[in-house]
Amino acid sequence: ELIYCPDESGPNKYKVVGSIKGAAGAITSSITFQIEDAFDLMERLDCPFTLFVNMVKSGRKDVFTNADRRFIFVNSSVTNEGLTGLASRTPDDETRSDGTVDFSAEELLRTLDQTVTRQSISETQNIVGITFCNEAQCRTDEDIAREVCEVGFASTVAGTATTANVLATKNGATWTATAADPFATDEDCGGIVCFELGRDETRVIVARGETDALNPAEIAYSDDSGATWTNVDVGSTNGQFNEFNLALFALDRNNIWYGTDDGYIYKSEDAGLTWAAQESGAITTDGITCIRFFDENVGWACAEGNIIMRTVDGGTSWSAVTGPTAQAGVDAHVIHPLDRNRAWVGYEDGDLYYTLDAGVDGWNARSFSGSGVGVVQDIKFVNEQHGYLLRDNASPVGNILETVDGGFTWQGLTTPTNSGVTQLWTCDDWNLYISGLANGGTGFIAKGTV
Repeated sequence: ELIYCPDESGPNKYKVVGSIKGAAGAITSSITFQIEDAFDLMERLDCPFTLFVNMVKSGRKDVFTNADRRFIFVNSSVTNEGLTGLASRTPDDETRSDGTVDFSAEELLRTLDQTVTRQSISETQNIVGITFCNEAQCRTDEDIAREVCEVGFASTVAGTATTANVLATKNGATWTATAADPFATDEDCGGIVCFELGRDETRVIVARGETDALNPAEIAYSDDSGATWTNVDVGSTNGQFNEFNLALFALDRNNIWYGTDDGYIYKSEDAGLTWAAQESGAITTDGITCIRFFDENVGWACAEGNIIMRTVDGGTSWSAVTGPTAQAGVDAHVIHPLDRNRAWVGYEDGDLYYTLDAGVDGWNARSFSGSGVGVVQDIKFVNEQHGYLLRDNASPVGNILETVDGGFTWQGLTTPTNSGVTQLWTCDDWNLYISGLANGGTGFIAKGTV
């Protein structure tokens, strides 16, 4: 909508001084089908539905994964029905009888085949974790244009005086060592997260990834892209540390969680300056392997030995959730919530499960090509339909799989040669990043795009 102001050059004249973007309308489309002697599915759509439209250039159309491009209409509802050509046909009127259904959707997802390519970096150490901080923004008078996932960081294991502990990127393509290291040169980094402090300020937090018998768990944060770091103790129990990189999670600056090697979960509500224990090893004394939150209240955590936990009050209290019976004693490696009740969990033995009711009535196994072998390293969903799964198989060589139907089917993407993968970061429906172990003399970072 255009914004007008009076034009000084004369009366009854106006000039455009800007514009505002109004509320978006619903996504609309329609489907035409032939009237047969039985009801068509489109005639019986009363409840909201998700519609997949697959565009196929070659091969069979009835193979769901054989699609070159997809349009996914999420939470659609029929808004209008039409009927044409209902009169009986005659030799000079060959028009068939058709029905038309108009519908509107809350969201339209567009997916294409992903190409995953390795990025060139000089770092020689294993890349433990990867994170990005920014969303896409259009150019304004105050800000420059920016693609999603341009500002990011990666953490590494301990190196030498000539290698880095943290890498940074400002364009999503070139990775350089930060000017300073967050910990001692010989100390491993663990999980890494970042978030915006203000319009022009980003904070990155990295956890120490190995024990120090004389000191408690520790994080370091930087507000200047790693030029300087400030170290902060997490709790007061000596020897604790962030054993698993996915056990550090930031929803935003006021909601950050840190899991330790002995079952503790800490939270910071002030961008990492102070930490308070929420779970003190009462549910498990094994290592917290992953923490993920759906919102500021509902979150999940998993740990070694098939331990799964859930909170509905921001972590003030955590409750044990019974994991899949078949996975007794197997380490739950990663968990990812879709909403308050639905979640996916991946295991150390390569198995994958989901729940629709917060685990109340159990878990459902979901197989995929290669399941039951290796380790499910990470799971990330961009939305409830489109997600990715990162796994190490028995070689070990890491690969990535994609789902566009909420995890019902998983299709492998061609993944660059690697020696193992560690973490997945999804930017949007078309961009993702993977970190991994050193291969060919340098650390591994790969980017997936269309």
